[in-house]
Amino acid sequence: MSAKSVLHLTDDMAEMLPGLCRSVAEKYNWSGDLSIHAEKVINSKKVSDHHAVIPTKTMAETDLADLPRGEKEILALVAARLLGAVADPMRYTETKAVLKCGGEDFTAKGRAVQDAGWRRLEQFFLKKKEKEDPILPDLQDGESFPVTKSECKEGRTEPPKHYTEDSLLAAMEKAGAKETPDEAERKGLGTPATRAAIIEKLVARGFLERVSNKKTKYLIPTATGTALIQVVPEKIKSPTMTAEWEQKLLQVEKKELLPEKFMNEIADMVRAIVQETEKQEEVRAMSEKKVIGKCPVCRSGVAESEKGWFCSNRDCRFAFWKNNAYFKKIGMDLTEKVVTELLSEGHTFLTGCTSQRTGKKYNAMLYMTADEQQRPSFRMEFEKRTT
Repeated sequence: MSAKSVLHLTDDMAEMLPGLCRSVAEKYNWSGDLSIHAEKVINSKKVSDHHAVIPTKTMAETDLADLPRGEKEILALVAARLLGAVADPMRYTETKAVLKCGGEDFTAKGRAVQDAGWRRLEQFFLKKKEKEDPILPDLQDGESFPVTKSECKEGRTEPPKHYTEDSLLAAMEKAGAKETPDEAERKGLGTPATRAAIIEKLVARGFLERVSNKKTKYLIPTATGTALIQVVPEKIKSPTMTAEWEQKLLQVEKKELLPEKFMNEIADMVRAIVQETEKQEEVRAMSEKKVIGKCPVCRSGVAESEKGWFCSNRDCRFAFWKNNAYFKKIGMDLTEKVVTELLSEGHTFLTGCTSQRTGKKYNAMLYMTADEQQRPSFRMEFEKRTT
């Protein structure tokens, strides 16, 4: 059994919908059975910015012959989708046969339509002639058949074709759909209203270009676009992030998550990405710098750069930033001597630290370890405080 994919209308449209459907069917001279299951499309909860595009009541009073051909075809598409969405489902039986030959399994499928349902309307409106579904003969379990012919064909695999405008829009619609919750307002990358604009922006900024191949125009990344893809962090490139955000937005809508917490998580992620990118740039520039110690995480060399001391292993996130927030808090500057001792001994003795609460000076032994995120973590053991 199969049902036509539904459009969604708001609850207040339920009363007018049957009359509109009958007017549309009459306008197109549909003489067949017209079932109207309004409950299949009426659902305000699934309507976001606006309800689905449908014909208006004034269409019944308009002479469609005066419309340009393109507009007439678009109107027929909209009318067919409306009536198909509220029509009976298409019902069919499907048969699957598994045959063994030479120790291998071969599968054949057949389908017999019991009730064409919405598909009958679609064929009428769009003048579509679909291929007849294959029907398998009656088969019995264990039955044998002679092999009448066999042949071996050679071929070459071909790389996937470049995206066209249409195929890229379709891919954007489905990207990350499996990870996105069913009840989420939006799925895929962008929205139906913004996806084409996103592509145009990429073309305008020189990241994509349209290349013609006979009658087809393909979208090809430029050298600038390829470079951008290489430097953008994997998390940002993945449609999974969009799916995660849609999940969080759904939780915010249901009051299961505070909006401030969601925004703080995004801000933390952006800071981490920026900081990580800065570190990678620093690592590239410090290959000839003096190594002052071993990284406590991966044992690679740690060397000074303009903004701090960084592990030379690009896959390692360990770093001492010169504007370290912990050292600012205790009124101290992070120096090469302190970093060297922390790397070699795991601790260093600090004198003249300042209490934020009282403003008094104190001395302390500072211990350093690397946390689960491969970042320095500090703790203190205090001496007797002095004025």
